[in-house]
Amino acid sequence: MSFYTFMMRKYKGTNTPEGDLAYDMELDKNSFPKNCTGKFNARHRLIREHLEACDACSDCLNVFERCWEEYVACEKSRLNKSLCRQ
Repeated sequence: MSFYTFMMRKYKGTNTPEGDLAYDMELDKNSFPKNCTGKFNARHRLIREHLEACDACSDCLNVFERCWEEYVACEKSRLNKSLCRQ
């Protein structure tokens, strides 16, 4: 699952800082790096650079970092479960 999809499923429509980020990502859906490929670090850097290029405030960047950590943990857990089924 992409970070974009994770944010839309988990936070879209919530009245939280995470929901605000999801809302901003949805507004920027035409240029937001939704389907990044590569390792987590490369995807993180690409999204972070995009947010910085859009002049995201420090609070927004902090929310992104928290959400990214949650996303990575979720994805690693999901991938480990699928490996156990093989």
